[in-house]
Amino acid sequence: MAKKVTMKLEDIANELGINCDGVEQYLNTMTGEFVTIIDSDISGIENDEELLNDIASSGNYVLLPSKYDIQEYSIMSDFAESVQDEGKQNKLFFALDGKGAFRYFKDVLFQNGLEADYYEFRHQAYIDIAQSWCEENDIPYVGKI
Repeated sequence: MAKKVTMKLEDIANELGINCDGVEQYLNTMTGEFVTIIDSDISGIENDEELLNDIASSGNYVLLPSKYDIQEYSIMSDFAESVQDEGKQNKLFFALDGKGAFRYFKDVLFQNGLEADYYEFRHQAYIDIAQSWCEENDIPYVGKI
């Protein structure tokens, strides 16, 4: 059996940051290549049949966590909890309550100069998710330990 490639957690975290509906992302554990499969019912784009067969049969591909596995809302809530300024923290929690929470939360980040802090916080959360995912799937990695 061939040896799995060692992955950088940073690279996996960057891939997690581009998750969206109708998309599945896979890691080829032998090459370290990321491949994206787009739901053709949504996009109208046909996927490469040879690649789909390779993903299904080779055992070399592992599905990355989806946006539902990542739970961005929890990351946003954890960030709000971490904000030391009580006024800003209250605004963030208020933004998370109700319809349009994702858009409103991002507006509040911008209005309060917290965007850079949030995106760094989110990236660290993605690094943590990537590390857990690598451990669950026996994928060697370098980075945070």
